[in-house]
Amino acid sequence: MEEEKPGWFDKFEAKWASMAEDSKRRSEEADARVDKMIAESKASTEALKATLAGIDKSNGMFAEDIYYRTLWKKREFAGIHFDDVSNRFGGIKKLPDGKRLQDQFDIVMLNDVAAAIIESKYRARKEDVNTLAEKKVNNFKILFPDYKDLKIYLGLAALAFEADVVEEARKYGIGLLQQVGETVEYAADWEVKAY
Repeated sequence: MEEEKPGWFDKFEAKWASMAEDSKRRSEEADARVDKMIAESKASTEALKATLAGIDKSNGMFAEDIYYRTLWKKREFAGIHFDDVSNRFGGIKKLPDGKRLQDQFDIVMLNDVAAAIIESKYRARKEDVNTLAEKKVNNFKILFPDYKDLKIYLGLAALAFEADVVEEARKYGIGLLQQVGETVEYAADWEVKAY
């Protein structure tokens, strides 16, 4: 025989169920608002990243244009005269292991015995020096075998240099170029190394 519940208990159960359902609905609504805010935040972050990447690219193009025009006009780097100066130097090559090597070089200067690879940056960092000396030279020789026997000189041009760049450039024998007023100065009190 089932025990009969008092009348107030049915009302209490109904009220409790209603409160639980209301709490569940509010929790789901809060979750939906949080999910929407997270999605909007992610979208804003991605838009900001794209904007900053665009600014960074524009700054890099600005720096490259300054140094390209100057080097094209002077045709000299590290005391060496060059016949040709190009800011459109890049390539892709399939390697024996099946991988593809692709690289581009901001400014390349050539004559019959030497090449100069000048990387330009808006703000140069120590890693830029390392990449130039440890990666770019080898990639250049692989991608352009006609030039592999030339003496290759390296330069890093920038509108601003972080503190440790000069010492790293000295270590690798890389020449530095910087804009001073309306002119570009070659700044190295060390011998630029031929690779």
